[in-house]
Amino acid sequence: MSNNTHWIYIVFFFALNFVGMTLLFRHDWSRLAQLYRTYEEPPPNFWRMESGAVGLVYYKGTLNVGITRQGLYLSIFPLFSFGLPPLLIPWSAIRKIEPANQLFVERFRLYLSSPEIKLILRKDVLEPAKEYLAAQGFEWV
Repeated sequence: MSNNTHWIYIVFFFALNFVGMTLLFRHDWSRLAQLYRTYEEPPPNFWRMESGAVGLVYYKGTLNVGITRQGLYLSIFPLFSFGLPPLLIPWSAIRKIEPANQLFVERFRLYLSSPEIKLILRKDVLEPAKEYLAAQGFEWV
């Protein structure tokens, strides 16, 4: 085989992996978007470039999080969103909350009822949601 053939295989391998990883990373967000897609503007209570997890994917410095009376607003930094729409997850969709601390960072793991996906967000980001979560029966830890 010639050198050019090897390059074609290498490029094909990386392209196939890129497509596969992109589909994997989009899966949980796309499932959430089927139920919770929003066209609303980000709320005034909005943190940009946060780190957190949505399902299996950890968004390091690309997750935007907002707190509204209606629910939890999530979006991805536009440069990395690749068509993933903003979400507004109602407080009633959260079925369980538990601490998910990591080293010196206080975090919470939020379990959604439908679809069954877990979110992990910093405690500071969720602080303004205390009253809304309390209305759903969750005690602030």
